[in-house]
Amino acid sequence: GVADSKIYESIEVLDKRGMRLIEAQDTRGFQAYLAETGNTICGRHPIGVLLNALDHASSKFGLHFTKYAQSGAVTSRGGSSVSYA
Repeated sequence: GVADSKIYESIEVLDKRGMRLIEAQDTRGFQAYLAETGNTICGRHPIGVLLNALDHASSKFGLHFTKYAQSGAVTSRGGSSVSYA
């Protein structure tokens, strides 16, 4: 239906929320995001390790995503896609 037609946009909003937390190096925020959303991010555990390491680093490092894409535009509740960042 019409409400389903833009599911892929909702997925992007959800993904980019997580990406912003990673870029901000917000370890606790990222953990809370995962718990709240249940977003199945492949690499979430290594990302957590990286964020924790950066929390304890003596130097500051910047993180920035350079590209985002989805494997397909989901337009129905039964659809699925993979997001790449």
